[in-house]
Amino acid sequence: MIVGDILIKGGTVVQPTKLFMNRADILIKDGLVAKILTNGEDVKVNKVINADGCLVTPGLIDSHTHLFNGGTEIGVNPDAFLLPQGVTAAVDQGSAGIGNYESFFKDIIAASEMKIFSYINVASSGLTTLPRCLENLNPEKFDIVKLRQMLKKYSKHLLGLKIRTSRDIVGSYGYEPLKKTRELADELQCRMVVHTTDAPGTLDELISYFKAGDIYAHPFQGRHNAIIDSDGHVNPLIRDARAKGVIFDSSDGRDHYRFSVLRQALEEGFYPDTLSTDLVRANVFDKAVFGLPLIMSKYYNLGMSLLDVIKACTSTPAQILGCDTEFGTLLPGSCADIAILKLQDAELIMKDVFGDSMLCKQLFINKLTILNGKIVFAQLDFSKNIDEYR
Repeated sequence: MIVGDILIKGGTVVQPTKLFMNRADILIKDGLVAKILTNGEDVKVNKVINADGCLVTPGLIDSHTHLFNGGTEIGVNPDAFLLPQGVTAAVDQGSAGIGNYESFFKDIIAASEMKIFSYINVASSGLTTLPRCLENLNPEKFDIVKLRQMLKKYSKHLLGLKIRTSRDIVGSYGYEPLKKTRELADELQCRMVVHTTDAPGTLDELISYFKAGDIYAHPFQGRHNAIIDSDGHVNPLIRDARAKGVIFDSSDGRDHYRFSVLRQALEEGFYPDTLSTDLVRANVFDKAVFGLPLIMSKYYNLGMSLLDVIKACTSTPAQILGCDTEFGTLLPGSCADIAILKLQDAELIMKDVFGDSMLCKQLFINKLTILNGKIVFAQLDFSKNIDEYR
């Protein structure tokens, strides 16, 4: 007899790192995945969760969020808003700069149950007063000495630099802030994440600042410098960038995708490497974003395979974070971070800010979240599926 703490029974287990998707049971012991059981082995546990008709996946990873709750006007509470969505790890994208990163780490990262990583904004104040007041992107104000100190001190959680390049943000500076960020990233030997919506100048110049490992955020935006060229196809420069190792993160947000761009890109086989929400206070529970399961639903309804969708918000972001043996997987010995999702028939109309729309006929609904081997969220209607033995 095999002994453990929790048995998740009868679900369709999706193991993206092994491209495995089949009916199986998962045994959890001491906060870790102990074993995937496929032969009905006899077990003794404290809890049995009946996942029949559901997908059992690694805990979801949201690669683009804003979580400085209380320190910025846009920040959301990570545990309150993400754990119920099945998200057990997230990356904050530049909410804090050198002037307030210490507070962000102490008040949010260290105080949260879920796993949080981050990029630091090259603007010293980060996104403190967004959207009322934009960050200062004068390159002369970037402080490499303090950036280096922060990257060294918080190396386990702080991954690199973040910059936004929209025309209304950079103004007359154009690409100078991005050029300076590229120089800083090279000197600090870290990756950079670039918000590309409505970037100034040309796409050719924009792409020239990216190197392998850098993250191109908002690739399906529909304003200036979209990835679809004048001929109506994915720009060859974008494909070249991917071939060189640039990472494309959907970071959909409410204002950062256009269905015409997205449909064309997917039709040509240009899929995002990672799926993420760009979650802020304004789009939590908004049916254009809502949370990561809805973003997954959008791409699934647009033609991405179920395995590709799951992979883009579990194993791939975990690999980018350098934590792919710790989480984003269901391999024995990994953290028991798990989402139990139901793919339900539904009719939900999603609209972009340009007036285009799509009908989602199936939605991913999170039913239960396990973090480090403990149930941290369960929908009331799913609680009947949990049996306890003491």
